[in-house]
Amino acid sequence: MGRKKKKVAESPEEPLNTVQSMEPITSHLSPSNKETIMVTLHGATHLPTCKDGSEPWPYVVVKTTSEDTKNQNAKAVTSVTSEPTTAPIWGDTVKVELQAEDAGREDVILKVVDNKKKEELLSYQIPIKYLRVFHPYHFELVKAAQSGKAEEATAKTHLYATVVRKGSFFPRYIGSNHTALEVFLRGVNEPLVNNCDPMVVIARVVPNYNDFKVNQIKQDAASVGLPITRLSFPNPSVMRFDVPRGSQNGCPQLSKPGGPPELPSWNQSFLFQGRDGATNFSEDTALVLEYYSSTSMKGGEPWTLSKPLGVSVLPLKSRLYRKMLAGKGLSGLRVERLPITDTKLKTINGEAPTVDISFQLLSSENPENFLTPNNSQVLPILDPKILDEKLGTIRESWSKATVSSTMESSTSTAQEAEEEPQSPKMPHEMELNNYRRAMQKMAEDILSLRKQTSMLEAENRMLRSQLTQEEGEEEQDNSNAQKLDEVSMKQKLVLSELDMKKLRDKVQYLQNELIRKNDREKELLLLHQAQQPQATLLKRYQDKLQKMKALEETVRHQEKAGVTGDSPPGASLGAQAFPVLPASGLPLGTAGEPLPADLYSALLAENSRLRAELEKNRHQPAPIILQQQALPEDPGELGTGGDLAERLQETDGPGHSKGTETLPAQDLLASTSDKFSLLAKLERAQSRILSLESQLEDSARRWGREKQDLATRLQEQEYGLGHPSNSIITDLPNSLAHTKDHRRPLKLDPLMPSSDTKLNKPSNSQNT
Repeated sequence: MGRKKKKVAESPEEPLNTVQSMEPITSHLSPSNKETIMVTLHGATHLPTCKDGSEPWPYVVVKTTSEDTKNQNAKAVTSVTSEPTTAPIWGDTVKVELQAEDAGREDVILKVVDNKKKEELLSYQIPIKYLRVFHPYHFELVKAAQSGKAEEATAKTHLYATVVRKGSFFPRYIGSNHTALEVFLRGVNEPLVNNCDPMVVIARVVPNYNDFKVNQIKQDAASVGLPITRLSFPNPSVMRFDVPRGSQNGCPQLSKPGGPPELPSWNQSFLFQGRDGATNFSEDTALVLEYYSSTSMKGGEPWTLSKPLGVSVLPLKSRLYRKMLAGKGLSGLRVERLPITDTKLKTINGEAPTVDISFQLLSSENPENFLTPNNSQVLPILDPKILDEKLGTIRESWSKATVSSTMESSTSTAQEAEEEPQSPKMPHEMELNNYRRAMQKMAEDILSLRKQTSMLEAENRMLRSQLTQEEGEEEQDNSNAQKLDEVSMKQKLVLSELDMKKLRDKVQYLQNELIRKNDREKELLLLHQAQQPQATLLKRYQDKLQKMKALEETVRHQEKAGVTGDSPPGASLGAQAFPVLPASGLPLGTAGEPLPADLYSALLAENSRLRAELEKNRHQPAPIILQQQALPEDPGELGTGGDLAERLQETDGPGHSKGTETLPAQDLLASTSDKFSLLAKLERAQSRILSLESQLEDSARRWGREKQDLATRLQEQEYGLGHPSNSIITDLPNSLAHTKDHRRPLKLDPLMPSSDTKLNKPSNSQNT
């Protein structure tokens, strides 16, 4: 569980060998020049588990700090429980002796140890100098809650113990003739029939029984059961050890469990100091014995005592005081049959049980004889008449007002005067006694205040030393924390500087990139400005190509115009282009009717014009094309849409193109590779144009010859010199067949007005 545990060498005592817990105490004083610490271990709750998580088998070792420092084996060891448990019940009393001169420096240490592994489960350290001599302290020892699982486990533990510091003599207080009152409880006289468990007794001497009963009715914690003083470790407060003088509830003391259950016997002596008012016999002072079942002290809260089984009350009147002093030897009396009242316990005779007690006054500071089971039997037996028939009259007198109490006191005083003659006291002596008692009380108060002052000063010194130590530790922690903060700040500063350097490098890189982008943009702008004239020139070439395509389409349509659906594949161009002339000498239309004369004349004029243009183009020189060695071979680099040579051609008429004009040599040398590619493709386009022009020239020659023959025949027919009309029609195909070339003739469509417009337009542009 993360808790550091020490090994312990002491072994527990056997339950049958714990003599110190079974034998009655024969002396209330420690040896000369020594002090004795009597510790009664009652039990504990919520003990921490062992290191391996198992339940402990606990016992308690009691030793002083010097013994613990020297690693001496302690003799004050309790018995071990019958089985492993976290809520043990011991009920053993052990004692530790030390030199009286060392009491101010020594502490008593209580260690809870596991019997199986000899591991220390937890420990408590009580300063001896804070303990008042002969006062019984009933402690509940706890650990202050701290952080950590181990500390939380020990903080739940509660150890219950009674601690009494005994000296070698009884202190004597000013104005008091006696030092203490000793009460010896023997046991129950008659066997009980309805008691199943051993009983424990809480004995106390109260200065005013009436006030004590009122406090019990009010459920005052100091008057009900056993008052507990809670000590919080590791630094218990000195005020927890202070004992008020003249408490209304007395100083209760706890006995051992008395058995057997049918006839409990204790044989235990209780000592009440004169400081607590036990030796001041008066009409209201009483000895109160409360009987509890020992099972009520077991379980989760062993100090939560249930309702008492019964109560015995012995009034300590002045009559008892005189009776005690009148005896010989010991100044004590014996009450054989002190009744147990307010009880449901019954004897075999059906009556309420009674107990046998003895008590004596101790006048010496170092008495030699204490009550024992043997010498208590020789004490004078108290006359039952003094008890006024089972304390009935005494209870009435305590419950009456002050006046009735005074009257009863005077009556009892008169009766005592009859039995035992007493010398009358003078008023002067009474006043002197009152003055003495007042002075005694004042002196005791002064001494008590001085002692409290010395204790507070000692505690203040201890607290100051602790505060100084804590301040030193706090300063050291602060300095360490400051150093750690400085180191962390330096690390953060270094990291921030590295980040700044990275950001600075990134900004520099981005600035360089921006400069490169700007330079690239300027280059692109200059390139764009340089390419604008080339774009204009490319647009001109594209327009020429479009015009060239239009001219080629026109030529194709004219070739197809002479082909009819009824002519065979091998028919001549003249037979397809011109129908068989009727007898009137004009060609026939689509319906077999002769064409108008104006249309026929227009066709003749157009054919003449075309022949002239062909002759003109034949005599023009070929264009000069500059060739480059490294030209791109991919014809698609300059865009889509067909051959770029066709795009760059612009025709003025059949067989002629403006693209054939020679470009200046200096422009071609200054252009880029795009210009060379365009020029290469333009050369290919011009070669194709030349082939087309040659084909068109051959077709035009054949067409001209046929036209001339037709015109000659028409003239011969007009003047009556030629062959009949049917011979013209029959001879026309033959004549065309003789002049036909081996190549397939071009098919020309009839010239329409739209075609005429297209053909005239480039001619006019060329002439201009």
